[in-house]
Amino acid sequence: MEGKKSWIKTILNFVIPIAVFGIIIALLFMIQPEEAEVVEIEIRGGEPAEGTAVIENDNLIFSMDRSTTRFSITDKATGTVWESNPADADNDNLAPTIDKKSNLKSTLYITYGNINGIMTTYNNCTYSIEKGIFDIEENKDSIVVNYTVGNTEKEYKIPLALPEKDFNAITKKMEKKAAKQVKEYYRKTDINKLRAQDNKEELLASYPDLAEMKLYILRDGVAQHLKAAIETYFWDAGYTEEQYQAHLERYSTKKSEDIPLFNISVEYKLAGRDLVVSVPLNKIEYKPDYPITNIEILPYFGAGSTEDTGFIVIPESGGAVINFNNGRSAQNAYYANVYGWDYASSRTSVVTETRNAFPMFGLSKNGASFLCMLEDGASYGNINADVSGRFDSYNHVDAGYSLIHYESYDVSGKSNAAFYIYEENLPDQTITQRYRFGDDDNYSDMAAEYRKYLLDRYPSLGSKKGNGMPTVVEVIGAIDKVQQTAGIPYKQPLELTTYDETVEIADELKNLGVDDFSLKLTGEFNDGVKHYVLKDVDYISKLGGKSDFMDMLEALKQRNIKTYLEGQTDFAYDSGMTDGYIGFRDAAKFVSREQCELYDYSIVWYGQEDYNDPYYLVSPEYNKECFDIFKDFTDNNGLGMALRNTGYLLNSNYNPKERFNREESKALSREMLEAASEYGTIINEGNDYALEYADIVTSMDISNSNMAIIDYDIPFYEMAIHGLVDYTGVPINLSEDFEYELLKSAEFGAGLSFTFMKCAPDRIQETMYYNYYGAAFDLWKDKAAEIYKRFKNDFNGVANKKMIRHTVDDNNIRITEYEDGTKVYVNYNYKDLQADGINVPARDYVVKRGE
Repeated sequence: MEGKKSWIKTILNFVIPIAVFGIIIALLFMIQPEEAEVVEIEIRGGEPAEGTAVIENDNLIFSMDRSTTRFSITDKATGTVWESNPADADNDNLAPTIDKKSNLKSTLYITYGNINGIMTTYNNCTYSIEKGIFDIEENKDSIVVNYTVGNTEKEYKIPLALPEKDFNAITKKMEKKAAKQVKEYYRKTDINKLRAQDNKEELLASYPDLAEMKLYILRDGVAQHLKAAIETYFWDAGYTEEQYQAHLERYSTKKSEDIPLFNISVEYKLAGRDLVVSVPLNKIEYKPDYPITNIEILPYFGAGSTEDTGFIVIPESGGAVINFNNGRSAQNAYYANVYGWDYASSRTSVVTETRNAFPMFGLSKNGASFLCMLEDGASYGNINADVSGRFDSYNHVDAGYSLIHYESYDVSGKSNAAFYIYEENLPDQTITQRYRFGDDDNYSDMAAEYRKYLLDRYPSLGSKKGNGMPTVVEVIGAIDKVQQTAGIPYKQPLELTTYDETVEIADELKNLGVDDFSLKLTGEFNDGVKHYVLKDVDYISKLGGKSDFMDMLEALKQRNIKTYLEGQTDFAYDSGMTDGYIGFRDAAKFVSREQCELYDYSIVWYGQEDYNDPYYLVSPEYNKECFDIFKDFTDNNGLGMALRNTGYLLNSNYNPKERFNREESKALSREMLEAASEYGTIINEGNDYALEYADIVTSMDISNSNMAIIDYDIPFYEMAIHGLVDYTGVPINLSEDFEYELLKSAEFGAGLSFTFMKCAPDRIQETMYYNYYGAAFDLWKDKAAEIYKRFKNDFNGVANKKMIRHTVDDNNIRITEYEDGTKVYVNYNYKDLQADGINVPARDYVVKRGE
């Protein structure tokens, strides 16, 4: 019956969409680049400001130079002064051009695009500060700088047009050479003697006086230095302000120039020991033809020079250190997306998947340090870091933000050019960064400060912490495989572990001494791991059907095994109308308004594997509907929820009628996680906003990313959260090098995770699930039990302890210390080494308990 249902579903899901295919194609071709409305950008600024603007509290002094908007922060407790920009930027010999030096003197970068997809970046030194087009609002407890950023031209006091008699009168008063030059740049215009290229109607519309008299009109394209000279000639000849205003009022036909121009405000506020920097997105003004796609805030704040000592902490994996002046300027600078990629943004290839689970960065310089936490708007963020020697002499780290998103779309039937379509507007939100200052010269103390911050921001963090060593056993029920029925190939569920065999695995583990673990059931419904949408929960007959499923749950309950049912609600795999999924209604949309059709990417050539079946990102509304159905099912059966993507991925929806940004997606994820936490939740990776709702975080990234600019990885995130939430790395038996993964787990304070299937590895041949080759239970059960018993003995009672220090000695022995004095020594080398008088065997670890 199950095979017949799948066969019918395959036919219907293929045939029915063809009926609407023509309509969708027609709608796509109807998309045209719309003519943008004219937006006037009021240029800010006035008389140049002088002196210093100051705000102060019990902890900090903020001092801003009113003429440049560059500032310093003085920590009263230590006397340390942090500068917004390098003080000696103009003398930096490694910044060879004016542009590079201007970058060093900037507090803000703006990137904008155009219809052809060309991205241009302006720094606010060249395009605002040096032009004097900004103003400062000084309040009791804050300072707001309002910038106009753009390549605007200075307004010269010369007439755009004037009557012939006025022109002759003023030029007669000029020196002969000056009068000759002025006459070259003003054209005498007679409406009755126009050139072939002149448009009579436009001229009369712009200069009505032409109907009655001849005018001298300033030619188009006169260079700036020539306008300056003409201004001098006019005013030296006695041209007055009254005449200028009269001519300006009568002949001012100047329209808003079609140049990129932006108004953006940055607020600085002191809050205790913190500097809070905010950019209200709803106050940004821009022209629709030049949408603002990215901003970068305080790119050189606290930067360290070639003469300084220190390091940068970045949120790569669990954390990583980039030492000042490490000589790696030939390597790629660091860049990563906060919370990873937004799947509602298309891409054709993936070489490196960047993501940060916790939105912060830090810097230590000459014995002092700061942390910067991205708060409101963090989900739009990206972390950037670089060392001295590439473009300048400074080591620096900062955050940028992706604002207006865009896609290219094909109009090849009407044009050979590529066109880009952009979101219609910015999110109605504020970006906030919080800088916290201290006298720490090591990353362990900085992590302790970050722990305090997380507990303040997420007060219930730690409330769901377990007591034992976290161990998760995942059992794979079914996967999909293309099989034939009546000669017709279609996907069917392929059983790897039946419901009865799941209980057998649990019993065998108990008998082998694995006596305390959580069980995660994956691929148990809706055709398996890549299950179709959760508009309903259907048992898999090949695994035993409903009766065996219920017997399995009862047996696990009797054995007192906490059980979580795994599923996902973000994507539609192999789903169609018969499953309750209609693509044009339920799929999220790219900015191009196309459905978010997705493919996996090749690990060999990095491009889309478009020869395989696509899957689709669903809309947030549909996601929530599926989540509610899934939750009802798990609640009714006394199961916890293991959420594959919630708390890990954040996706948007750029459908103009249902726009949903990443901050809204984060709020929805928190809402879903809070609901799921009632009966218990397992999540993957563990984004910071999700931790307080999770029983356990699995597949936390504790590996070294191997980015060449990084000096070494550290358990920064783990130091901040250890003892507050249970976590594990990737399944030990599925990792590329399980011995290395065990060492990382020991160093990073992680628990254990295993993934099993009852069948032999050859059963998954000719499927897309090669990642499960190491999951055969019978081949791994004894080794898993051995690992478990050693870890339980070594780390019993440590899981609840605060991790207080981590160091790397001269032999690259990693040492992790806990609040009770327990120390873990990890040796990744291929020879035995000594640390603190303790012999640490090659590729092994040693635990020394606290007294």
